[in-house]
Amino acid sequence: MIENKEEPEFGFMKLLSGYIYRRLNFQHFLYFCVFITFDIGDTVTAAIMMDSKGLGVEYNPIIQYIYLNYGLSGLIAAKLWLIIVPLMIASTKVKDSYWFINGVLGSLIVLGILAIQANIQEISGIAHMSPMEINTIYLVVLLLFTFAGTIIDNYTKTKAQNSFSNRIKGLNKKYSSTFK
Repeated sequence: MIENKEEPEFGFMKLLSGYIYRRLNFQHFLYFCVFITFDIGDTVTAAIMMDSKGLGVEYNPIIQYIYLNYGLSGLIAAKLWLIIVPLMIASTKVKDSYWFINGVLGSLIVLGILAIQANIQEISGIAHMSPMEINTIYLVVLLLFTFAGTIIDNYTKTKAQNSFSNRIKGLNKKYSSTFK
């Protein structure tokens, strides 16, 4: 009788890691990074900042309102539903905007890191970038990343169309004598 020396937990982990490796792409990784930096990191540090310094230190009045009325979990949910979920819907509906969406996600990661840094520096009493400077950096990075993403999307779309056209032309040449 053959004994299975592999532990059942490790077999499950092996299957799970294989599934994750085959199913996830670069964009999924970016969504995860946005969730960690922009959603969780910024929200938690902003909540700590508002608890320690008061609501007035938060630059965004919408964030102040949501945190005051719904707390930390409401703020995390609001950021998920208002920013990340629409991006996920857009990325599934428009298939030829893969790199454009990646540009938006990359700029949100940069924004999340800058916001976390500013929140921690405010909590510590250290001089930090103003919200206007952070927003300006975000907008510049957003424009650069999405512009680059659009160029890459157009290039890959054109390359795919040319490849398809060449295949059709090849089929026409191959079977043109058959139909005469």
